[in-house]
Amino acid sequence: MNQLDFIIQNIQGVLFIENFAFRNKLGIASKINETVNNLFDGDPTILDLPPEAPLEIPRIQLKDSKPAYSLNFCANRIDFFYNDPGKPEKKLSDLRDEYINYFSKIVTLVKYEYHLSTPRLAIILKAVSDIQTGANSFLQENFLGRIPFFGETHTLEIHALEKRQIREFDINRWFRIKTARTPTGRDDILFVEIDINTQPEKPRDFGKEEISDFCINSLEFAKENFLNCFGVSL
Repeated sequence: MNQLDFIIQNIQGVLFIENFAFRNKLGIASKINETVNNLFDGDPTILDLPPEAPLEIPRIQLKDSKPAYSLNFCANRIDFFYNDPGKPEKKLSDLRDEYINYFSKIVTLVKYEYHLSTPRLAIILKAVSDIQTGANSFLQENFLGRIPFFGETHTLEIHALEKRQIREFDINRWFRIKTARTPTGRDDILFVEIDINTQPEKPRDFGKEEISDFCINSLEFAKENFLNCFGVSL
């Protein structure tokens, strides 16, 4: 298998919550920022939406001035992102501890200040690698067995769902591999996304320590998946 060198594009931690009533959005935004030591020093976005608006539309959006870290607070979920395209050399080991530290503070606020139920959790990690021998041929050789039908494809995508357990968590693991091209048309980019989420058919109110364990174990599980699939870690 060709030597790959994955760099982190995005880390996304998700807390699925019960329908949350936003009574003081500015106060909530300020409290979140205080909790993470004023990480979100960019201008906040506060949306005053009607009650019938879809729950998935963020009511509060926070970001830092870079922006590398951001947070979306919806009525039914909270998403905490790391996404810093200006630092392409970043590896998971460079980001893991800081990300977990911030995410843990947000979880503490959610569980102990707002007393929100968190019936589902997710960690999504996206990475990219250059591949000089061609991304499409790489996928064909290593995963499709050079089936002639796929020989002239412009892009290829592989999606795989596995249901399993990591520690005490029953999870879905989506593993997605996608080829891409440069603006000049060169076929030398490989995108990979791993989405680890607790199974919706087995909800329970996860506590703070359980959420912390899920985050740590999921990031470690993601590293193992990259190693098992590609022979390289993150």
